[in-house]
Amino acid sequence: MSSGAGMGLVLLAFGLVSMTVLLVGVRRRERTGGLGRVPPPDAVRAGEFAARPDSGYDLVLRCGAWANGVNVSWPLATLLVSPDQAELRVWSAPEPIRVARGEVTGLHEVAGRWSRGLKFRTESGRLDKVTVWAGRDTVARMRELGWP
Repeated sequence: MSSGAGMGLVLLAFGLVSMTVLLVGVRRRERTGGLGRVPPPDAVRAGEFAARPDSGYDLVLRCGAWANGVNVSWPLATLLVSPDQAELRVWSAPEPIRVARGEVTGLHEVAGRWSRGLKFRTESGRLDKVTVWAGRDTVARMRELGWP
């Protein structure tokens, strides 16, 4: 076998592996709502969201976020919180992630290398792939607004 044929086989194998990884990644994202998206809330919770301007929220934090494969650093995400709902706007995500207060069973603080993160716990697990990097006192400030 010539060196050109051997190189051709190596490139073919690399291309096949790359396509397989790409297709598996796309399929995985489809099952979880798509890149930067989370699955929609169940039908009962879907009616709990109210469209409101930024001034309609009690807490507005510039932050970083990781949302189902989309990672943005500070200040390219915004967490808006009121006593009954929260909204996470990620710069490169196609739509905001809305969270009804009744859907959340708890807030979990995660430790990062340089900051503290926040995860919303739900029974459905729809927000398991979302982490908000908003600072150390975020959980305490949300608890002041009545979040668990």
